[in-house]
Amino acid sequence: MGLFGFFVILGLIAFSTYKSSNVAANSSPTVIWGTIDKTIFDNYLDAYKQNESLSFNINYVYKSLDTIDGQLVEAIATGKAPDVILIPQTLEKRYLDKVFFIPVTSLPERTFTNTFVQESSLYIQPSGFFALPFFVDPLVMYWNKDMFLNAGIVLPPSKWSDFQLEASKISATDNSGNINQSFASLGTFSNINNAKDILSAMILQTGNSIVSEKDNYFVSALNDDSSANVLSPVSAALQFFTDYSNPNKTVYSWNNSLPLSKQAFLSDNLAIYFGFASEYQDIKDKNPNLNFDVAVLPQILGAKSNATFANIYGFAILKTAQNISDKLNIILSLVSSNSISTLMQFINAAPSRNDIIATGSTDPVKTVFYNSAIISKGWIDPDINQTNKIFSDMISNITSGKIDISSSVTKASTEIDKLFK
Repeated sequence: MGLFGFFVILGLIAFSTYKSSNVAANSSPTVIWGTIDKTIFDNYLDAYKQNESLSFNINYVYKSLDTIDGQLVEAIATGKAPDVILIPQTLEKRYLDKVFFIPVTSLPERTFTNTFVQESSLYIQPSGFFALPFFVDPLVMYWNKDMFLNAGIVLPPSKWSDFQLEASKISATDNSGNINQSFASLGTFSNINNAKDILSAMILQTGNSIVSEKDNYFVSALNDDSSANVLSPVSAALQFFTDYSNPNKTVYSWNNSLPLSKQAFLSDNLAIYFGFASEYQDIKDKNPNLNFDVAVLPQILGAKSNATFANIYGFAILKTAQNISDKLNIILSLVSSNSISTLMQFINAAPSRNDIIATGSTDPVKTVFYNSAIISKGWIDPDINQTNKIFSDMISNITSGKIDISSSVTKASTEIDKLFK
C-alpha cells in the first residue's frame, strides 16, 4: 500500500506540472468549440502559452449553449466537426456516444479523483473519462448589504432554517398585499433566474442525487427516498421552496407578478439573489452603486455533508478528431496546475483542481467561489430543455394545488426516466 501510495503521489506531481511541449508548433490547429466567452479564453491562452513557452496551435470558437447542440450535430454529419468541445456537464449525456473516452491507462482513476473536485466524478464512465475538468461555476448567494443592515442583520443566513426569521424582517407588502420589497426569490419558476439549478441544489443537499446509474443505465433518483407515511427529503425541500410564494405563509416574499429575480436584485428590490459565480462581474457592471456581497449557498441544519449545485466545464475529445493522442496531450496541458492558475486571472469561477483550491485566494470573493467548488455537485441531465419544463411543471403543480407534493415528485421522476429511455 505504501508503494502504491508513492506512485499515486508521483503521478499527481507529474500531472500537475504536465506540459505538451511534444506537440509541434507547425501541426494543424486544434479546433475547440466552447460555451465560454472567446475573449476570455483567447486572453487566458495567450498568457498561459507565454508563461510556459508553449507553441501548440489552438483555434477556439465560441458557441452559445442554446445552439451548440444543433451546430455540432450538423458539423459531425458534414465532416466539419471540431476536435475538442468545452462544455458543462449538463450536455454530457447528449454526447456520450460522440466522444473519445480517455482510458485509465493514460490517466489512472485514483489520480483523476485526487486531482479534481468531487463533482468531476460525473465524468467517470465505464469506458474511461468523458472529459477533463477545466473550471467550476458554482451557484452562490448574492446578498444586498444595505437591505440586511437596515433590518438590523449583519450577516446573511448560512442555514436555510435562518430564512424564516429574516424573511419577515426584510420582506414588505402594502395594504393590498403587493410585495414592495422581497427577501428571497423562491417559490415560482418562470421569473426566477436559475430556478432549476436552485431546486437542484436544495435536492442535492438532502442527499438525493436526482439521477443515478443502475446497470450502466441512467435513471431518476427523485423518488428513491419516498415514503407513504412521512414527507420525503425531496418533498420537504420542495415544500420549503414553494412556501415563499404562498401568501398564507409568514415567509411570503415572491410571486409570479414580479420581474425576473436578477433584475429585481439589480433594482435594489430583492435582498437575496441565487446566481452563479460567473454572474459576479455582470452584476457589478449593470449596477455599480449596488452595495452587495457574495456568500456560500445556505445549507441544511444538521446535514451530513454540505453541497451546492455547480456547472463544471471540461474538455472532451470527439471521436472524429484526427491525431487523438496529440489532442489528449494538449488538453492534459490545459488542465494542468499552471494552466488553470492562469485561467483564474481571467474568469469569475473556481478551479477544477484540488491543489489550487487548497492554496486558496487572497480575493475574498474568489474565496467564496473556491469554498463553493469544494462542495459542488451536479447530475447527468438527459435534456436540459425538457428537464427545465419538468421542474417547472413540478413547481406549478404544487403551487396551484393541482396535485400534492409527493405525487408531483413521482410524476417528475417518471418523466425524467422517459427522457433517458
